[in-house]
Amino acid sequence: MTESTTPTPATYGHRPDVASLLERLRLAEAKLARRREQQTGMNETDRAAMRYLLERVDTEEVTPSMIARALHLSPASGTALIDRLVARGLVVAEGHRHDRRKKIIRPSDGSLDPDHLDPLTMELRSLASALPPKDARVVADFLEDVLAVVSKTALPAS
Repeated sequence: MTESTTPTPATYGHRPDVASLLERLRLAEAKLARRREQQTGMNETDRAAMRYLLERVDTEEVTPSMIARALHLSPASGTALIDRLVARGLVVAEGHRHDRRKKIIRPSDGSLDPDHLDPLTMELRSLASALPPKDARVVADFLEDVLAVVSKTALPAS
């Protein structure tokens, strides 16, 4: 096995500007989110909920609380999300066969392709799966730290 002789930033002795890349990523994501919402009328949370439902349409019954948990939403936000999707005709909320207290949520059209609805997610999953395990651990640890910072950061008071 031969080592790669392709120069990398580390071989040049300089550190990649990760902070700048993160800022560029945040700006690109915000621009993409605005463009996608204008085109489809669905925000990122709506899209994530639909992907969650479509990926489970043939395998399990999905409840509002399952969706809220999967998307890290409060129960109230999960209810508002389901109400919004029902109002738009994207999902149907039905009573559970055996438990009157439960609602089952299913897509109105179970034949929708989640990759068509959200092709970016599949591309990102593919990119992530190509990482060697050691690199994936470093990236995952870093992204967990980024997520923690983003999650705990409060917006400035108006």
